[in-house]
Amino acid sequence: MDIKNMSMEELRRENEALREELKARQAMAEHLASERGLLRTLIDNMPDHIYVKDRSGRFVIANHAAAEGIGVASPAELVGKSDLEFYPLGCGQRFFTDEQQIMKSGQPLIDHIEENVNHAGVRRWFSTTKYPFYGADGQPAGIVGISRDVTLRVNAEEAVRLRNRAIELSGDATVIVGRGSPELPVLYVNPAFERITGFTLEEAQQSGIAGLLEDGEDPAATQALALAMAREEEGGAVLRSWRKDGTAFWNKVRLAIVRDRDGKATHFVYTMSDVSKALDAEQKLEQLASHDELTGLPNRRLLMDRLGQAIAIAQRSNCLLAVSFIDLDRLKFVNDTHGHEAGDRMLRAVAERMAGCVRQSDTVARLGGDEFVLVSLHQVPPAVPGERTHVAELLAKVQEVLAQPLMLGDAPFSVTCSIGVSMYPDDGQDAETMLKHADEAMYTAKKSGRNQVAFYTPPPEGATASADPPAPGC
Repeated sequence: MDIKNMSMEELRRENEALREELKARQAMAEHLASERGLLRTLIDNMPDHIYVKDRSGRFVIANHAAAEGIGVASPAELVGKSDLEFYPLGCGQRFFTDEQQIMKSGQPLIDHIEENVNHAGVRRWFSTTKYPFYGADGQPAGIVGISRDVTLRVNAEEAVRLRNRAIELSGDATVIVGRGSPELPVLYVNPAFERITGFTLEEAQQSGIAGLLEDGEDPAATQALALAMAREEEGGAVLRSWRKDGTAFWNKVRLAIVRDRDGKATHFVYTMSDVSKALDAEQKLEQLASHDELTGLPNRRLLMDRLGQAIAIAQRSNCLLAVSFIDLDRLKFVNDTHGHEAGDRMLRAVAERMAGCVRQSDTVARLGGDEFVLVSLHQVPPAVPGERTHVAELLAKVQEVLAQPLMLGDAPFSVTCSIGVSMYPDDGQDAETMLKHADEAMYTAKKSGRNQVAFYTPPPEGATASADPPAPGC
């Protein structure tokens, strides 16, 4: 432009045009500043970490979330610095390597789950997306990144994974049933369910939860579980269940309810444990605690319990109760002559024979050694003429059965016994007294000769009951 040759009018118009252009540029600058301020406000209020890095991995731009997440007071403290200044070497180097690869390949990293550990040792997880951006020369100039903190989601997913794995590895069977439809469909069974029952998921679905929980021996247990499910309550029961191959097992079932946020039941979770071995062991312990190990008969502990019950029945029903103390003759002779194994065989045979010849309501017990006790109830009133006849007839039957020859080695052996009897209520009104008086009567029978029965007779007034046991070997 040649100002020297321009007229005043032309200079005025040119000056006006320059003024307008300056105003336009100023307005554009203000607009850009406003937009930049809005953009800054926008990214600073985003919960996600937003940042821009140059080719060397140094921060150019970062928002407040990024600064706070990294652990500095403001985004300005990040500018011009790299991740290596804020993260442990391994973590910072991993970020740098990933970003260099993005710029080299031109391929963005989208929704990549990455672990973030800062210098304080705080571990978090982020879903990160990074894009390359380019300069005017078309060469990569850096990366733009957005990272969203997904620590809660990752931890929840990990917790679910661990729970699922724990269920899969559990020794207890797990069955999940849907609550959404009336059919209550079986949705899931874990491997332990198939191992314990033999049924697959498809077979369990065909059978349904009602079929899986059926107990033919104890319908009340099944009904209790069904009632708990109908009421949407937790419950449990021990069922006699059946495997696919037809074998039975004791099944400890527990029911838990899964509810949504509104408290509505959405699923039923059943856990099942094969407790057969535990129950068998418990029953064996109970058997050992209450029964004689050699013969299987009730021991003294169970005898006293049964005798107490029999006394209560006799009181209530006004019937005759007898306690018979039975001592085998010549057990020591058998042990010394044929050995203790033969003596044990004789004791088992005696127990089997006595139990087989009395009524189911009677109790035959072994106190130990060669001593047995028979508790018998008779449907006749006590203290009537001939009351002892009923007892004597039963004991004669016992003696007859025991006398049948028993082979010990090559020779037959006939078992004889001495029996003492006490009667309720004349000879005692409690279990200990009745057993004591029956024992005293048994020694009286021993003194009278083998294979005898003696009823208890109280000593004369002023006399002290003394019944010396017979010498060993009798």
